Amino acid sequence: MKFKQHKKNISELNIFGINPVKEAILTNKAKHIYISTNFTQNNRVLNLLKTAKNKKIPLSIVEHNNFQKQFGTKSGQNIVATISLTFLKSIDDLMISNNENSKILIVDKVQDPRNLGALIRSAESAGFGAIILSSNNAAKINSTVVESSSGAISHIPIIDNQNINQIIKKLKDNNYWVIGLDMDGNKEYEEYDFYGNIALVIGSEGSGISKLTKSLCDQIYKISMKGKTESLNVSVAAGIMMFKISNS
Repeated sequence: MKFKQHKKNISELNIFGINPVKEAILTNKAKHIYISTNFTQNNRVLNLLKTAKNKKIPLSIVEHNNFQKQFGTKSGQNIVATISLTFLKSIDDLMISNNENSKILIVDKVQDPRNLGALIRSAESAGFGAIILSSNNAAKINSTVVESSSGAISHIPIIDNQNINQIIKKLKDNNYWVIGLDMDGNKEYEEYDFYGNIALVIGSEGSGISKLTKSLCDQIYKISMKGKTESLNVSVAAGIMMFKISNS
């Protein structure tokens, strides 16, 4: 799947911890690295600093008390990277090739940033080509989302702050099948039988997909529970459905 990307918004934020910082360095998202004096003799950090130096990423070693004051509650991680993330401005900035099967994840009002990060990770892992995020009552991209995505956010285009229902109508006008995943679906996910350009809609943790958005979908699927638990976590359920779509 190929997306030609145009107008972009660029956002900067801080991420914490050696693994997220390592991923930011390796994907060229890190713009500046800050390390507490308490952490400079850690072998993993020293190897990371060598990589950052080779990539000419600015580095500041900060006295530990000042480090805590500067970076607050997450400063116990002792290493921070300021990263730059790029977001597309609108669906019009995805020029979609009609010759390939495109897959897009639409995330509507998911509120937990860890769930959003996990959704981004699953979408990228399942080969989805873009993610569209809703504008209202939804988690925003922050350091928790970035860290929970385990680096996937650097590898998949994201369009933030969108009217989901308008997006769905536009996608359908451009030859997309729009399907939803919801507890009240009328078909089991194993029965998935759509092919071509696909947009998958995932609703919020508590209330799922809204009534209006459901009415715009071509089909709503569900994952029935086999045990006593009523439902799966939204990111787990979405991951199952995304891989089902990708493998069909």
